[in-house]
Amino acid sequence: MKHEHFHVIAVIGDGSLTAGLALEGLNNAGAKKRKFIVILNDNEMSISPNVGALAGYLSKVITGERYNKLKAEIEHLVKTVPVVGESFLKSANALMNS
Repeated sequence: MKHEHFHVIAVIGDGSLTAGLALEGLNNAGAKKRKFIVILNDNEMSISPNVGALAGYLSKVITGERYNKLKAEIEHLVKTVPVVGESFLKSANALMNS
């Protein structure tokens, strides 16, 4: 409404993708042709098996060579940060697995 132009970062849990609001937001952002980043948190805690095209696509992405190579490179980079690198990765992994 204010005609401001800025980048958007959305953090979305995988469970929220089944709700209309998350999909509405992603659809709206795409329609406006704005630059945005979506960080998807998949905590692997579904109450039933994931099904559908979106679940299949996301599964394909996270098992792909490109994603896993990038993830390994980022983990290596973070580990090189003095003092906090290792503890940050441990904390991040603990949060993702809880």
